[in-house]
Amino acid sequence: MVAMQWQGGVLSLLDQGAYPQEEKWLTCNTWEETAQALATPAVQEEKVAAIAAAYGYAQAAIAAQDKLGTDAFQAALDQAKAQLLASRPGSRDVAAALAFVETPPEAYTKNADKLTAILATAVTFDRQQVVADRNLCRNGTDLMGEGTRILIRTDRGGFHSASPTGALGIARRGWKRELLEQITLCEGRPSLTAGTLLAHELAREDIPCTVIPDHAAATFLAQQGAHMVLADGILAAKNGDLKAPVGTYELAIACYFHSIPFYAVLNADDIDLEAADGSAFGQGEGDPAEVTNLLPGTQAKGWTPAFDVVPAFLITGMITDRNIACAPYEETLEELVKHTPRKTIIHFD
Repeated sequence: MVAMQWQGGVLSLLDQGAYPQEEKWLTCNTWEETAQALATPAVQEEKVAAIAAAYGYAQAAIAAQDKLGTDAFQAALDQAKAQLLASRPGSRDVAAALAFVETPPEAYTKNADKLTAILATAVTFDRQQVVADRNLCRNGTDLMGEGTRILIRTDRGGFHSASPTGALGIARRGWKRELLEQITLCEGRPSLTAGTLLAHELAREDIPCTVIPDHAAATFLAQQGAHMVLADGILAAKNGDLKAPVGTYELAIACYFHSIPFYAVLNADDIDLEAADGSAFGQGEGDPAEVTNLLPGTQAKGWTPAFDVVPAFLITGMITDRNIACAPYEETLEELVKHTPRKTIIHFD
């Protein structure tokens, strides 16, 4: 589902928490309103949040255009950047977006004022994410042959700025190219929220699928099988360990046991070469209410991890927007990040 629209300096954001039950949009006329929206559950997808932050920075430039060429203009931009960062504390994607847009490339600055350059850079950031999304989907479908059956571990990827991405985007592209025979969505939340969301998005394009709870995944793989399993990742460490939504680890184990290829799906920018292995991600805990809210009137305590860390040896490969990396990950991921060029709209290097 397209979750963002930018027109005439106004940013419209889909309320991702309400969708698909309700299609409600938040209209952000100022960078302050954009920052407020980013701090709410209405914006869940980090890639969408990053693009929104870039446009929020552009809104700050528009608001301060009467101060263009003065220290006050830069001060206004710095204030907006600080608040946009604070709206998504710890977000690598938002920080990267703001770092990109606050320093427009020379190709934009040498023939235009800074306001125009910032606006062009924000749009470029958005479009380059679209290019990355499409490349990722292309790389994923390159692994498929006619009659492929896939299982997708769902948790994210239902929302995008212009082009479906992640495991959902790969499945969509594979079906449209008549490569897929079966799409199964595996969901870990008791409400099946993410699985039903992706099923809804596939249904909008008349793409059939089956939704199963993740505790049935091992049985499904044993009885029906799959040619590959796709799981959206959050971050990857230098050695190939994967930070991923809860439930991904047990699915990777089931794939390993049944000799079914397990592929992580993520952008190359989500590979952290500073993290030597999965221990760098920590062991965060999720909200216990996610477990106990279905048990009213009891004194039972809840526990759930905030994320899984999947060991590298369980991962067949990592599908990214630049290429597909396989073991030994210490070598292939460094090559991917440092030496494999990204396809962009304008090459600034």
